[in-house]
Amino acid sequence: MRGRFLAGLLADHPGPVLVASHDRAFLDEATRAQVDLDLAESAVGTEPGATAYTGTFTDYLLARLDARERWERRHRDEQEELARLREVEKESHQVGHEGRGPRTEARGAKKFYSDRNAAVVSRRVRDTQRRLETLEREQVRKPPAELHFTGIPSLPGRPGGGVLLAASGVAVAGRLAPVSLAVSTGEKLLVTGANGSGKSTLLSVLTGALAPDAGTVQRPGALRIGHLAQDEALDPGATARSLLLAAAGRDPDDRDEAPELFGLVLPRDLDRPLGLLSRGQVRRVELAALLIDPPELLILDEPTNHLALDVATRLEREIQQWAGTVVIASHDRWLRRRWTGEVLALGDA
Repeated sequence: MRGRFLAGLLADHPGPVLVASHDRAFLDEATRAQVDLDLAESAVGTEPGATAYTGTFTDYLLARLDARERWERRHRDEQEELARLREVEKESHQVGHEGRGPRTEARGAKKFYSDRNAAVVSRRVRDTQRRLETLEREQVRKPPAELHFTGIPSLPGRPGGGVLLAASGVAVAGRLAPVSLAVSTGEKLLVTGANGSGKSTLLSVLTGALAPDAGTVQRPGALRIGHLAQDEALDPGATARSLLLAAAGRDPDDRDEAPELFGLVLPRDLDRPLGLLSRGQVRRVELAALLIDPPELLILDEPTNHLALDVATRLEREIQQWAGTVVIASHDRWLRRRWTGEVLALGDA
């Protein structure tokens, strides 16, 4: 509600407004131009600047994707052409070198053909060198590594397809009013509500991390649950590699091991202490650790918080396409508008 109200105020404002936000729904409503500070296509040796887009935030996402694809394609084509020109130049310099057999022309014509061939070769060498110098000077820089979430691993479904998790009248004094729910195998449930309505508390009760003051929770004893909490207490001195290896049941101190990253963690960040990573980077490490041994039930508390906007959008799509069971709590209006599963509203949501 507050986001829509503010978007309306900004829309009526006659002057310019500069906004920085991770709220995609708000950006879609309030902005008609965007400035992307990420590295954009530019020539090697030049200083890249910000990229301006016009339209809604949705328009920006589509335009940014197209721009990235064009950049990757141009860089690939230019590198192939550079390799070809360098090979042509190398071969051109070998013409007339020792070791080549003599021409078969008659002695009188030999010099004529030799001179004409030398001129042609010289011209081709010069043309190749000019094209090579121009392309080396004007080639675009290599696109930086970009996160591409590879999706949630598939897993064998629990037979029966019945109710997987059920809660009856669960409540926590001062934190969660009585609530009942049932989640079937393969179902996607979105829990919404204002801050303080008990979303995080409910998820903790469902996982068994918090005992309710009233009510009961029924879940199979062998049910494997993956819980992404909002504020996980992690050792700031640990590295992403050690956390991921431990989640995979491998030696966390083995620096030669390469854990699965799911497109969420850049290799260059693997051996950096978690305390030196941004909150978004740590969030992605936590999510990757959760997916290494995919659970039957994913319980995610505000999973899009702190994530880059394109990564958050890909994550949402994968969650809804995954064959497993998901309970997710979020106040993200962008996610809520595009949600196709069941919805449980707490409080006055």
